[in-house]
Amino acid sequence: MDNMNQQQFVEEEGMTLQELFKIVWLNKFLIIFITGFAMILGIVYSYVLVIPKYTAETSIIVQVDFEVSETSEQSAISIAQNLILTYKEFVISSLIVESVIEDVDGLSSDYSVGTLKNSISISSQSNVLIIYISVENEDPALAAEIANELVGNSIEIADDDEQGYVLLQNKLKVLDVAETPQIPSSPNKLLNVVISILLGGIIALAIVFVKEIFSNKYQSSSEMEKHLGIKVIGAVPGTMRERKLVE
Repeated sequence: MDNMNQQQFVEEEGMTLQELFKIVWLNKFLIIFITGFAMILGIVYSYVLVIPKYTAETSIIVQVDFEVSETSEQSAISIAQNLILTYKEFVISSLIVESVIEDVDGLSSDYSVGTLKNSISISSQSNVLIIYISVENEDPALAAEIANELVGNSIEIADDDEQGYVLLQNKLKVLDVAETPQIPSSPNKLLNVVISILLGGIIALAIVFVKEIFSNKYQSSSEMEKHLGIKVIGAVPGTMRERKLVE
């Protein structure tokens, strides 16, 4: 008999789904306030504080003239594929980036090579002889100019006989010219607001449940019976309104 009572007491120790909803409902105004405050912070951050950036995209195709190199067409393709990684590193090398800083008027003299490199993204796909280049900048026109200058300078320097880059000569060609972007690429304002709402809701629920865990007050006589294991005979109304109703 004692074992049955102990088992029943252990089963009642857990919190039911109904009790969870009750806790959330009793603290709904706190949850709404915290979530709303987080949403406002997300809106202010996305629409006021963050400066939008624009991304200009261009591309280079790598090709090998198999007639001039006296190789088969398949061999020329294999050579170009093997040189893709070399070309990707060459395009963003300090030699090319420094030449872009010198030639683009919109770049200030204190614009460092590292800063410009961080704004450049280069990618390629397997079995495709195309290098995709994107440049991000707060000025859309400047982003397009940097991208085009980067491609133009890399091809010009690679083809220069005096530089001595034999493996790179006459193998790069512009595929797509960068155009001035019209829509900012970052930040994603809608996504930031949605994330701020979700984070606000999670933080609000965490605060509510932490407050509930550390609370030593009983909201009803049934809670006292459940946690203390005693039978409540009577209860005094807690608020003035409840006491007046009893009287």
